[in-house]
Amino acid sequence: QLCQQFEQVAKLIGLRSNPLEAERDVFYVQHSGFDTHSDAGGILDEKMEEFNACVGAFVAEMKRTGTWEQVTVVTLSDFGRTLTWNGRGTDHAWAGHQMALGGALKSGQVFGEYPRDLRETDANPLNIGRGRLIPTMPWEGIWHALAQWFGVSDADTMKTILPNLHRFDPVANHIITAEQLFEAAPPSPPVPPP
Repeated sequence: QLCQQFEQVAKLIGLRSNPLEAERDVFYVQHSGFDTHSDAGGILDEKMEEFNACVGAFVAEMKRTGTWEQVTVVTLSDFGRTLTWNGRGTDHAWAGHQMALGGALKSGQVFGEYPRDLRETDANPLNIGRGRLIPTMPWEGIWHALAQWFGVSDADTMKTILPNLHRFDPVANHIITAEQLFEAAPPSPPVPPP
């Protein structure tokens, strides 16, 4: 099912040059079934193998059609997983991770802070118990860079898109900029005729 979704997105991107007349597009695909409270890893292995195959085919198609430099794929989840075992699997947690890939991205970067200590001790303020970690970057971290890449430069518009942005410190590297994430700015959108 994930591969079929990516195939459909590739077809829509292929139509972009004429019939859709779009400046920028956002497509959503879903890969569910990761809520594994009682799995020792078999489901995760299957899900990641499917993800790798489907994303790999999509990337190959984007490169074949010459659009890979204009495409960014971002993963997201509404929750993380505990680092500790519940006896059959893992439970819901706060901190997780996201991946971004695309032809215009600066490769090999990791944002956020990996915990220096994973143990549940007073010396580890990020581990609040049972392997639940407090995130070191907000949800807004990556979406700020993507909004800029989409051409959002006005502060008021950014506040509308990311209403909690003001709660995070860009100096502390909580917020990623387009300049940090991408090699170059995206091409300017076409100017509509008068």
